[in-house]
Amino acid sequence: MLRRVGPTEPRVLGDQFALFISSVVDYAIFMLDPAGVIVTWNEGAQRIKGYRADEVIGRHFSIFYPAEDAKNRKPDWELEVAKRVGRYEEEGWRIRKDGTRFWASVVITALRDETGRLRGFGKVTRDLSERRAQEIQHNVEREREAMQLRAHAERMAELERTKSHFLNLASHELRGPLAVIRGYNSMLEDGTIAAEQIPAVARIVDAKLAQMDLLIEQMLETARLEDDTYELFRDTFDLRDVAQEQVDVFRALARDHSLVMAPDSGPLVVEGDRARIATVVANMLDNALKYSPGGGEILVTTGDRGANGFVSVRDEGLGISPRHLPLLFTRFGRLPTEQNVTIPGTGLGLFLCREIARRHGGDVEVESKPGVGSEFTLTVPLKSR
Repeated sequence: MLRRVGPTEPRVLGDQFALFISSVVDYAIFMLDPAGVIVTWNEGAQRIKGYRADEVIGRHFSIFYPAEDAKNRKPDWELEVAKRVGRYEEEGWRIRKDGTRFWASVVITALRDETGRLRGFGKVTRDLSERRAQEIQHNVEREREAMQLRAHAERMAELERTKSHFLNLASHELRGPLAVIRGYNSMLEDGTIAAEQIPAVARIVDAKLAQMDLLIEQMLETARLEDDTYELFRDTFDLRDVAQEQVDVFRALARDHSLVMAPDSGPLVVEGDRARIATVVANMLDNALKYSPGGGEILVTTGDRGANGFVSVRDEGLGISPRHLPLLFTRFGRLPTEQNVTIPGTGLGLFLCREIARRHGGDVEVESKPGVGSEFTLTVPLKSR
C-alpha cells in the first residue's frame, strides 16, 4: 500500500487509487514534501531505485542524483522550476541504491490545495536505460554506416582519379615507344635501313616492346590490387636462383655497367609466388640500370638475416634525396629531378614491389645518398626447415 509519514498528512488519494499507484512496477511514483523530503514510496520505486520504503522515506530526494548534480543543488533547482511553472520534466542520469547509474525520464509536478498553497510534489520516474542503450547502438550503427559510405565515396573518388592517372600515364608512356616502333617500321617499309643495321634496329624495337609490356603489366597488377583480385601462386624455390636468373637477363642489357653477382653460399629456400618475386628483383635491377646513366658497378647480393632471406641491388647512380624517400613506394610515386626527368617510368614499379613483398610477409627497403647511389633490398621469410 502507499506509505505515508504519519496520520496527520492530508489524504490526497482515495484508497483504490492509492492501491493502484502503490502496485505500479514500471514507474517510480512517490511524493515529496515542499522541502523535497520523500513521504511516499511505491513498488515501482523500489524496483527501479533499489530502496525499500523504510530506507528512503524521510530522506531528501537528492540521494537519487549523481554527486556532481547534488553538489550543484540541481534537485532544489528542479523543485523551484516545478513550483514556478507547475512541473519540471527531463531525461538524465540517476543513481540506484547500489551506486549504478541509469538513464531516467523524470516528471516533477507541484501539488497545491484549493487555496493555492504548495503541499508538496509528485514525482514520476521511468527507467529508460534499455531504450537509451538501443538508441546508442542505433547511433553507433548509423555512424558506422556513414563512415562506410564516406569511405566508399572516397574510394570511388580515388579510383576515378586512378583511372584518369592510368589513362594519362598510358597515353604518355606508350606514345614514346610506339613512335619509335612506328618510325623504324616505316623505314623498313621504305627500304631506308641498310641490311647490316637491321639486327640493331630489331634490338631497339624489342627493347621498346619490352618497355610497353612492362607498363601494361604494372597497370594490370595495380588494377588487380585495387579490385582485390590479386592472387599469389605459391611454390617452394631458392631465392638465389631467382636472383641469378634475373642477373643473367639484365647482364645482356648492361652495356655500360658492370653487373656483379655475390650469392650466399647456402640455400635460401622460400615459399611464395616465384614469378612475382622475380618481378621484384627485375624492377630493382631495371631501376639500378636506369638511374645510373653514367654506368658503374651494380652489385647484387643474396643472403639471410635471421628468419628472412634477402636480395640486395646496389648501384652507383644518381641517388635519392632523403626528403623523397617516403614517397618512393607510393602509387605513381615518380620523383622527377633535373637528372632523371628524361628517364622513362610509370611510378608503379616500386609501389608494386613493396606490395608483392609485404603480401609474402616481407618488405622492400632502400638506402640512398644523392650522387653516390642507392641500395634496394627485398626480404622474404625463409621456409621453416
